[in-house]
Amino acid sequence: MDHMDLEADPKDEFLSILRATIKCLTRSEEYFENVLRLAINKQGTDEGALTRVVTTRAEIDMKIIKDEYHKRNSVPLDHAIAKDTRGDYEDLLLALIGHGDA
Repeated sequence: MDHMDLEADPKDEFLSILRATIKCLTRSEEYFENVLRLAINKQGTDEGALTRVVTTRAEIDMKIIKDEYHKRNSVPLDHAIAKDTRGDYEDLLLALIGHGDA
């Protein structure tokens, strides 16, 4: 049986999707932290990715994802969102991540 090296070719789209799927299933907080970081820390916020993660994870594991984001970026997620968004969209995202929750 051949052994597949998942890190063999970082540009291989199939392997990239497979790595992301495995990470999402085994270390979901790290996967979603990475998606948030990439959505926020780029020229122009990726609102689709940011909204998708926040809305789908809000009632599941957002506290763990927020902790992971803060640990890996030295900035609280609510501060990063507030810096990158405005108005009702900002208010909605902050409410969904539990901004101000004890």
